[in-house]
Amino acid sequence: MLNNTGSGPALEKMMVQWCEEGAEIARRHHRRTGKLAFKYASEAVTEADGEIENLLRERIGQAFPGDLIVGEEFGGPAVNERPAESRVWQIDPIDGTLNYALGMPNYCISLALLQGDQVLAACIHQPPTGDTFTALAGQGARLNGETMHVSSERDLKDAVVSLQLKKKGLVMQNPALLHEICGAPLRLRRCGAVALEMAWVAAGFCDLLVASFKGEIHAWDIAAGLLLVQEAGGAAVDFQDRPYRLSSPEMMVGSPRVARQMAGLFLSNV
Repeated sequence: MLNNTGSGPALEKMMVQWCEEGAEIARRHHRRTGKLAFKYASEAVTEADGEIENLLRERIGQAFPGDLIVGEEFGGPAVNERPAESRVWQIDPIDGTLNYALGMPNYCISLALLQGDQVLAACIHQPPTGDTFTALAGQGARLNGETMHVSSERDLKDAVVSLQLKKKGLVMQNPALLHEICGAPLRLRRCGAVALEMAWVAAGFCDLLVASFKGEIHAWDIAAGLLLVQEAGGAAVDFQDRPYRLSSPEMMVGSPRVARQMAGLFLSNV
């Protein structure tokens, strides 16, 4: 049984179980999502998104009826409507929905528990591979139950960097800056699922993620990945090399030395 704070390994195990249940729904619909549909004009959505979020809401409500829930599909109380000390679950039922709808494997389920701006627990699950990335605040990060760490890469010119760049974000609006970023690392990758990319950075699969959005980045997109990276020993900073603030539009996470060198490019080009 969990204690009444819902913390520790028992909470981590419960989150993994919930995400694995959601993964069964995702696999059932994969490559059977029908005609491509969009919300907000450009964000893909499928029937599975709603089914998975409803499942997670039900599981959370049963286990922690006093907690608040915010999800990508069905929303939740705004920040100014939440009691100061409330615990809030952030759900992205399918991060990388366009990949998923197109039949590609780069998508995941992302679940995070927050209190204020502090992320207490995180779980990201990739249904096609079965990989599960978890973290508890102050208790490290794990891939499939085994301790994981960010890359030990120290030099940007030898780094593998993942990019999550929106058309109207700072980077895409500055051609000179984009050229500098694309020319500096050894290799570039673009996955199209920011939560999954953050999980891969936390596991050391790649060295750095650079994300540039217009306006805020939703907490359901990045809260889980943020805790994974930090508990795996990684840096989480903005483009000025300052500690990253949740929901800010510019973010870099990964190897501390590589992040610092990339920040130098921003400081000299913005």
